[in-house]
Amino acid sequence: MQIEPSRWPGRVVPSTDADVDIAVEALCERALWPDADRRWVRRLLEPWFRAGWSVDALLVAVDTKPDGTRQGRPRSRDQVAHEFLRARLRTWTADGASLARPPLTGMSLGEWYRVNRRNAALHAPRTRSALTSDGERARAESRALAHRRDPVERSREKGRRRQEVLDSLLVPGEHAPSFADSWRLVAELVPVPRVCSACGHVRNEVARPAHRVA
Repeated sequence: MQIEPSRWPGRVVPSTDADVDIAVEALCERALWPDADRRWVRRLLEPWFRAGWSVDALLVAVDTKPDGTRQGRPRSRDQVAHEFLRARLRTWTADGASLARPPLTGMSLGEWYRVNRRNAALHAPRTRSALTSDGERARAESRALAHRRDPVERSREKGRRRQEVLDSLLVPGEHAPSFADSWRLVAELVPVPRVCSACGHVRNEVARPAHRVA
């Protein structure tokens, strides 16, 4: 699979000769080194690629040290690109010979392809199922209602549609209960105690002892 240098995945560790050439070109483009000698840059980076370093990891190493501090000032015009790169990577050699672990974990091109394909499948737009006749009618009514500018008319239309839905729940032949019907039902279920009309309190009958008249 051929990838343009501008689209080379930064976390991919190149393995083949063609991948190394593309990765070297991608690093030079991202570092803004158009004057870099690609042959010398490739010769310098080949052992780093074999050690599991990616383009993103190399760019991090150019800017920072293993302890996280800044490396220093950016490359000046009078500095040769591959010599500047060699000086920056020198701080990432563990004992002066072996290479340190990359600051970013890399992956193979096949792994990146599988992850990229899985993410594309997860974020792909879902196919919509066709609406039924009732769904088409409801959508048309909703769109017609939304285009109406009068809020009062929209509110009345919404109330009419709500009433139609409620009426559809009635038993055929029966009428909708009125407010009086609701009160009559409450009166039948909950007995109302006698209340004194004069004071508004519940009238409690208190038994009084009979007094004997001498």
